[in-house]
Amino acid sequence: MFEAVLFDCDGVLVDSEILATRALHRSIQNLGMDYTEQQVATTFTGHSFPDCIKMVEQRLGTPIPDLDKFKDDNRQFSEQLMRTELKTMPGIEAVLAELTHPYALVTNSRTFELQLKLGVTGLDQYFPEARRFDSEKLAVAKPDPAIYRRAAESIGVDITRCLVVEDSVPGLTAATRAGATVWAYRPHATPEQLEAFGVASVFHDWSEFRVPRA
Repeated sequence: MFEAVLFDCDGVLVDSEILATRALHRSIQNLGMDYTEQQVATTFTGHSFPDCIKMVEQRLGTPIPDLDKFKDDNRQFSEQLMRTELKTMPGIEAVLAELTHPYALVTNSRTFELQLKLGVTGLDQYFPEARRFDSEKLAVAKPDPAIYRRAAESIGVDITRCLVVEDSVPGLTAATRAGATVWAYRPHATPEQLEAFGVASVFHDWSEFRVPRA
């Protein structure tokens, strides 16, 4: 029985992860890193952009040359893709329109990125500013569980009474360690990881989503 639902954004509400992967793949190729798009997806999906930069620098063995240019180029290409190709995950609008539980969004996206994604897809009508919690706004990012605890506190609900819907390993880590009940939607995690996280349910279509009430 749950008092609120907390949704991840990328890969849960909007089909943005493939676009973010394409943008980051191009950016790190420009650094001379020989990664395929699949390797980029496997390595970086679900991590905040600042954490991605740290991970890139660890693999380079040196700070990124001209970091500001790297950030600007990635942001411009990512924004272009989001504005022209971003779509909602199939069925999520019907779920949000019919959901009677209080709900909010908790994401590793930066504030501008989140505004763009919600605006382009029209999901901003379901998530007023008070129900949007991004890594920039909360000053913490998944896999740190504090991001979910702070979001739950902000809407006045105990995190242990929340249902969280996640897909990535960093998100699943944050949500489970925060003490929430976690369901995985089209997860990137392996069956072994899902079992270790104690994920309560796995589903692949929003038509399967039903939230028990107290």
